[in-house]
Amino acid sequence: MKHNDIMPECYIDTTLVESLLYAKVNHKHSCNEVAKEMQKGKFKDAFAVGIIDNDKRKISYLEDFEEIGRTENLTFLKHREKHHYVIKVGKEHKAMETFIKENVSALGMKMEDFGLPSDLDSLIGATKDSISTQKDPRILKLCKTLQQSPEMSKLKNVLDYLAANKYNANEETLKAMIKE
Repeated sequence: MKHNDIMPECYIDTTLVESLLYAKVNHKHSCNEVAKEMQKGKFKDAFAVGIIDNDKRKISYLEDFEEIGRTENLTFLKHREKHHYVIKVGKEHKAMETFIKENVSALGMKMEDFGLPSDLDSLIGATKDSISTQKDPRILKLCKTLQQSPEMSKLKNVLDYLAANKYNANEETLKAMIKE
């Protein structure tokens, strides 16, 4: 199965989302590419979900979105007029890898349990800018294990719901799912 309308911004995000959905998604190389595809590209007037890091880059397109819910590390946004959703991953100005480390810790595990470094800079080096991230058995095992984390489970449930209810997603149902 392929979800072309679900667009994570980098390789580790893509690997994680594909493991959660058991499906291929539409990988983008940056949050700006995600926004451009939603705002001006083939998803301009169609359903789309962008998954971006909650980093220091401010994307003007997000001014058209409202927050519908949040967890400790996830912020869920909905476009005011379109069937567009954005999920910001991580705490503000923190890398996706910080979110991953926190969810590994929530499971009572360490990055070393997966053969990966616990030092943030080294972990970022192991997951950034390489298509090999999507084939690395350590990262694949990590992503599969992370599905057990409460926050990852919530992310999976929201993505599953949106994928199944593209144009019929109920905002109140989403809010309740996020709040649980």
